[in-house]
Amino acid sequence: MSHWFHRNCLKATAPLDTKHLTPVLTSQKANQIVNELKQKRAQLVSKMGDLLSDPRSTPVIEEYLPLIRGFVQSAEGGSSPLQNLLKFKWTQSLGTRSPEVQNDAVFEIANVCVNIALWYMKRAAKVASTNNYSESDAKEVHTCLRTAAGIFQYVLDKVSPHLDSTKVEDWHDGTVPILTAYKLECTAEAQEVTVARAVELKHKPELISALAHETSKLFSDADTAIRECDVEYVTKWRRYLQVKIKFYAAYARSFQGEFLLAQDKCGDSIRTLREAQKLYTEAKNLCDQYKHSLGNSVGEVQPSRHPFFQKLESTIDLRLKKSERENGFIYYHKIPEDLPELEMKATFGLAAPIPFDMPDVHPIFTEESYKDFTVKETAPPKISNSDSDDLPAAKETDIGGDNKRIDSDSGCVIQ
Repeated sequence: MSHWFHRNCLKATAPLDTKHLTPVLTSQKANQIVNELKQKRAQLVSKMGDLLSDPRSTPVIEEYLPLIRGFVQSAEGGSSPLQNLLKFKWTQSLGTRSPEVQNDAVFEIANVCVNIALWYMKRAAKVASTNNYSESDAKEVHTCLRTAAGIFQYVLDKVSPHLDSTKVEDWHDGTVPILTAYKLECTAEAQEVTVARAVELKHKPELISALAHETSKLFSDADTAIRECDVEYVTKWRRYLQVKIKFYAAYARSFQGEFLLAQDKCGDSIRTLREAQKLYTEAKNLCDQYKHSLGNSVGEVQPSRHPFFQKLESTIDLRLKKSERENGFIYYHKIPEDLPELEMKATFGLAAPIPFDMPDVHPIFTEESYKDFTVKETAPPKISNSDSDDLPAAKETDIGGDNKRIDSDSGCVIQ
């Protein structure tokens, strides 16, 4: 299966510098905590770009998060005295290689979690990019996207409100618009899997229409979330979301047209299917705009060349010709000017984020271990102009994909 999902870049970061902590560490346990944090962080960062690895079975995620949480929250639930002890650098998934720099472990948690969620998104795209696509692959794609949505929701609700926003731009990853758009995009893409499966299993057209309509609305909400953000950074991403808005609106109308014909509402069916043709044409035009838009995306994404996209055009045409033919022979209905409303609501099959929460503070953090850091005698590391020097781009496995023709009802292989 070809590259169907737009993906922004993975966030880059600099190695953790702990040299300034030498006079702060007064015991072997304090040294152990810092060395363990540094080691696990390096392992996690090196793993994130490997799309052949499943983040669900990557132990270092569960090993690093409890450690960094100990720099934000104590084991007893209060604030940690270590929160501002280390300097963290992270680029933005939509921006340049110049990093944002803060002495704040909350900032680190936000960026690590966002990068883990991006890793889940990219893993889903990688698994979906092959033609040898099984039911277990579809389940993994669905689960990865819902997991990513849950992580974005966690950062949005629990972490973002505690970030220093004084120097943050509206396209930065820790902002409400960007986190909201990512969460909604992941939820919508998970629902795409449901739509394709419903088509393959030949569910009722009214159900497929309702699911496609809800999917279009989710992409629309994601696009709305970032419409006020700096156009230099979000234009390509927005064009992708707009392609999906129009595509699934056309999908909803196509199956609504089939449903209306079965209800002997031939005139309404023709009007609906003509609207589906119009929406599909708009989606194709947006594909061209997407191709020529600038943005910080990874890979050559060409939605209009994907079999899933191409299959819909012929499906709409066949259904419209059938409705027009039946109207000329049997019904003789007048074609209404007003478009029939999409009144059908999906009652099941809707995707939802999988709830995420940070692991508990690592047991190595105790009241005594915090005393092993002479924090009060040490100022947070200074942030200099050189800290904003460009970082190397994060290394990422190629998502891949091809445009081989797929002979199925949806244009996807989801059995």
